[in-house]
Amino acid sequence: MAGRSKTWWGAEFVRALESCMDPGRLQRGRSYAHPSRQVYCDVADGKIEAEIVGNKNPYFGVHRTPYYDVEIQFRKIPAGSWAKILRRLGSNANWVTHLVLGEVPSTIEEAFEGSKVKLLPRSRTEIHSSCSCPDYANPCKHVAGVYFTVAAMLEQDPLLLFEFRGMDRGELLKAMSKSEFGAALLDGESVGGPDLEAATRAARLPAVTAVPGEAAALDPRAFWRGLPLPRGVAADRRLPPVPALLLRKEGDYPAFWQRESSFIDAMSEIYERVANSLPSVPANGLPLDE
Repeated sequence: MAGRSKTWWGAEFVRALESCMDPGRLQRGRSYAHPSRQVYCDVADGKIEAEIVGNKNPYFGVHRTPYYDVEIQFRKIPAGSWAKILRRLGSNANWVTHLVLGEVPSTIEEAFEGSKVKLLPRSRTEIHSSCSCPDYANPCKHVAGVYFTVAAMLEQDPLLLFEFRGMDRGELLKAMSKSEFGAALLDGESVGGPDLEAATRAARLPAVTAVPGEAAALDPRAFWRGLPLPRGVAADRRLPPVPALLLRKEGDYPAFWQRESSFIDAMSEIYERVANSLPSVPANGLPLDE
């Protein structure tokens, strides 16, 4: 059932629901996610409201097409927990990169470890749902249909997951842009305004000083032997604000890394040692042979 989703977060949302309620009753509601069955389905302040078209059933005395009101709301994560979660999210370049691009990384739940909460609901107590239909069971097929509609919404806008749990997307992106990784990725661009998408997708690394044209005339043998470069070439060799930024995008434990220690920590230490081992650079350029 969940396998029909195009993204991991849409499928994982349905799997999370299956883990805390009857999968069979969820399956009954799939047809009610069709647009012909829904008068509307809106999300406001993390609350989902919908009007669903029911079935006529003369056997039960339903001779006119019925319309049922559905409401679904997920338990909000306390503000104190969110503060801790945002700090953890901002400490990982992989998470920050995905979030500012409007995506949710597959390891997102790791940021919630230690907070006694999860981004996706894992128990019935975290979901409040109601329907005006006479079915006593929960979820009824109308509520289940709205769940599938929400899963489809998440395919297009996964940051709704945060809104469902009480975190405004503007505040989320603002927090990510203020983290050390977000600041480096966005290179000072503002996050949260009307040009949010353009700003986040223009994320880039800190600017690199251009090499003067005279460098093209260098003897390649001199370059590889480590001889001094001409004055003015790469005069500024300061450490970047975020060490090993490109490596950090894959997280602490990429697929090829088999050790228990963090790959990022190991490489950051190497980068720092190499940078600190180089001779100091005067303001007017690299040291030259006089």
